[in-house]
Amino acid sequence: MLTIEAKGLYYKALNRQIRKSLVRGEKEIVLKDVLGQRYIGGGLESRAHFDIYGTPGQDLGAFMNGPEIVVHGNAQDGVGNTMNEGKIIVHGKAGEIPGHAMRGGELFIKGDVEYRAGIHMKEYLDSVPWLIIGGTAKDYCGEYMAGGRVVVLNMENRKISPVGYSVGTGIHGGAIFVRGEVKEYQLGTGAIFAELNEYDEKFLQEVFAKYSRHFDADLIGMVPGQFVKITKRGHRPFAKLYTPGMNVKTDMPMHLNLTSPCTFACPTGIPTPVFLNLIKDGKVAEAQRLMDEYTPFRMSVCGTTCPAPCMDACSRGMIDEPLHLQEMAKEHYPDFNPDILEEEKDRIVSVIGAGPAGLSAAWQLARRGYRVRIYDASDNLGGKVRQAIPRERLSDKVLDRDIERIVSLPIEFSTDTKVDREMFDKICSDCDIVLVATGAHVARRIEYPGGERIISGLQFLMDINEGKDMDLSGSEVVIIGAGNVGMDIACESWRLGAKKVTALDVQKPLAFGHELDSAVELGTDILWPKFIEKLDEETVYFNDGTELRADVVLFSIGEMPDTSFLPDSVLIDERGYIVTAEKSFRSSDLKVYGCGDIRRPGLITDAVGSGRLAALEIDAILKGTKFIYPEKNLVPKRRMNTLYFGGEEDEADRCMSCGTCIFCDKCIENCPQGAITRNGEIFTIDPLKCTLCYTCVNVCPRGAIQAEFFLDIKESAFNE
Repeated sequence: MLTIEAKGLYYKALNRQIRKSLVRGEKEIVLKDVLGQRYIGGGLESRAHFDIYGTPGQDLGAFMNGPEIVVHGNAQDGVGNTMNEGKIIVHGKAGEIPGHAMRGGELFIKGDVEYRAGIHMKEYLDSVPWLIIGGTAKDYCGEYMAGGRVVVLNMENRKISPVGYSVGTGIHGGAIFVRGEVKEYQLGTGAIFAELNEYDEKFLQEVFAKYSRHFDADLIGMVPGQFVKITKRGHRPFAKLYTPGMNVKTDMPMHLNLTSPCTFACPTGIPTPVFLNLIKDGKVAEAQRLMDEYTPFRMSVCGTTCPAPCMDACSRGMIDEPLHLQEMAKEHYPDFNPDILEEEKDRIVSVIGAGPAGLSAAWQLARRGYRVRIYDASDNLGGKVRQAIPRERLSDKVLDRDIERIVSLPIEFSTDTKVDREMFDKICSDCDIVLVATGAHVARRIEYPGGERIISGLQFLMDINEGKDMDLSGSEVVIIGAGNVGMDIACESWRLGAKKVTALDVQKPLAFGHELDSAVELGTDILWPKFIEKLDEETVYFNDGTELRADVVLFSIGEMPDTSFLPDSVLIDERGYIVTAEKSFRSSDLKVYGCGDIRRPGLITDAVGSGRLAALEIDAILKGTKFIYPEKNLVPKRRMNTLYFGGEEDEADRCMSCGTCIFCDKCIENCPQGAITRNGEIFTIDPLKCTLCYTCVNVCPRGAIQAEFFLDIKESAFNE
């Protein structure tokens, strides 16, 4: 028997160990101290047996094809997702959608489950999946079942119904068996009660026997007659949905705002068309307050250092040139301090790190009334924005305009304070939530032979901003790494007197925008792919036999976070970043959140947007509501009617408001049947008058009225 210690292991690393063990022939594997690792057993075809101690993460046993997994505790969402064969036994509770799309095998859960148990279960020939729930299930149990068996045993014999509402909604195969009372109003569309037959009784007796064996439970006195059977209505309960009565390829048009290309490209998510429409309407202060909802860094980042992916994506480039959005951000900078949106609360959020991510989050939280405490190792606010961006690109005066608005909020700042493990524990105990936003400052290193003389590019930039310029007069400089930071290093090297500057990369360089343009204009050579073999005091040697003179070599391939101050309860992945769910900022420790470069590397604007969303999630959690991650649904450029645009003089008027309706009413005026009406912002299309001619779709200048189902629109946008 093999034992694997899972504590602190990133889920990918744990699953790799499991697969390697199976290849070596292991048949009995024990996983200890499991905490949230996903996809354990996913896709495995072995006949091995697993004992899991702890709480496995989502999609335990997904697509599994043979193993037996015993969980000595609770399980999270998606247990047995699309499982083909095998068995999963959970000695506790399970989350949402257990047995989702199961095609075979058996899933036994001792306790309660959450919503949509058994959704989309199906069967094929002799493969009939079982989902056996020892406790109770919530709403939509057995939703859209096409086959299989769901059994709710209600072991505690609770007097209230052991299932929620909408049981069997859309069921068109299989059966649900519930021990206890189920009212007719609890049934979903297409589901009916049915009498148990001889086969059902034999099946339930087999379930009783297996459940008793798996959980050492006493089921004496439990008989099939105590169960209610729920199944489909008729032979083809939804046949009418598939007749020519509904033209699924040419559905009626609908009015639907989609995400403009500029907003879609903006990591902070600024709704630029809405901002500019307010400016055009003379509502400047309202437009400025709208921007406050997204970023406190509109002068230093939006207007100055951001590489402007919004401008690269701007649809106006199809006609003449993109809008000058950075200039618009600076032109309409507010002359007032930010508003406090909500009353003061007694909840405390501590933010570790006063860089773009931490300050962005603190800005959002303080405006919502939370008591915010910020800790930072530096004596100045701004993080890398202050420390690592050359003063020629971002002056202290410009950055301080944003910082002054941030510090006007009731935020408690503790600067020149480096947080260690002991201090972190104290901070954590004195507040409701801790948000870690310390960024990535530890320079990556590759140990090239002779590479002792390589200098950290980040430290090079930070020294310059502290007035410690390096004299590069007449030097030939080589930069390892050709991203945007590498281009900043190149520009500074020229300013400090370099005779020649060369940036190297092993792949196509990631640099773009102003940084790349500026470095190239100064004469920077960019070479790729180049793989370094070794260095000496004067030369860099490559594995293709070439060499390059280098008086100074600077390293710029990104930085790593320092997570040494974090407790063991916070999982760190193999690359050194805090582990969170894909659309969440909460770590494995429910009291600790992460945002910015400590969670995922990116641009400054990525950090600002990350801080905003982390704050919104924290706000939702502290209010006891659900955090809904904002989705972006890109309007395809091919739906923009450029015929209507051109010749505008004012910059704001040049915006095409892609995907965002401005109530121009061209659809109403041009509908030949008079099928479209508008009441304020609400559009109505009369289905009796609409002839599906799509005149409205063709005349809409902005793609805000569509001819297809929404999902089709979304898919086409990504496939352009």
